[in-house]
Amino acid sequence: MTTTLADAALMAELKDAISTMANAQFDSPNYRRLLALPLTKARAQAYVIQRTHWTINRRDCWALAQGIAPLDVKKVIWDHEREELAGKPEDGTPDHYTLSIREAAALDLTPDDLVNTPPFDGAVTCMAAWLHLVKHSHWLSAVAACSALELSNSEAVLKNGSMSRRMGEKMQRELGIPMKKQPMNDVHMVADAEHGNLMTDVAARHLHTRADYELIVEGLRQSWTIDRVWKGQLADLLESIPA
Repeated sequence: MTTTLADAALMAELKDAISTMANAQFDSPNYRRLLALPLTKARAQAYVIQRTHWTINRRDCWALAQGIAPLDVKKVIWDHEREELAGKPEDGTPDHYTLSIREAAALDLTPDDLVNTPPFDGAVTCMAAWLHLVKHSHWLSAVAACSALELSNSEAVLKNGSMSRRMGEKMQRELGIPMKKQPMNDVHMVADAEHGNLMTDVAARHLHTRADYELIVEGLRQSWTIDRVWKGQLADLLESIPA
């Protein structure tokens, strides 16, 4: 198991690539369309329910990546997932599924609504694509594929705000729901800035060759490709709900 310091030039190149690709997500037509759609309560309800299914899928993907990663990387992923699954008991922050339940309550949704409303076809397809990508990739690509969605929600990387911030401010502006009643969005504006460091932390010990670099970038690229489709599917779903 190699844990020596990474190649400095490749690390600098990777950080530039991450910044460029993560910010480019928000310039894509599907991202723009989703963020431009006027919100109604019904549309916001649909968004939160489907995002909750997607959040559970993230746990499955990270578990698969952890399973094939080297021991030192398993530990890094464990620290990341412990917050998602158990929260931060030291400051009273609950697990992130509980945050989803609390945010859903601001839209008059119950925990049963989150469980009993199934993922729509677009969600099923994209979630299956992420699982397939992680399960059938080299471990570096698998970790990168999972990390991509943290990075494109990280305000340490993005120039104009994360998806959590943009959707949170949109719900506040268009539906009058204050950010303090949107704990999922509120927490992830901070949490994903920290979680976004996971990929560079792993690369700092395992990025040694151009081949390593290509494996990481390919995982990022493929995950963000699926993510653009996912955002387009969400936009289609919300558009189907009368404004």
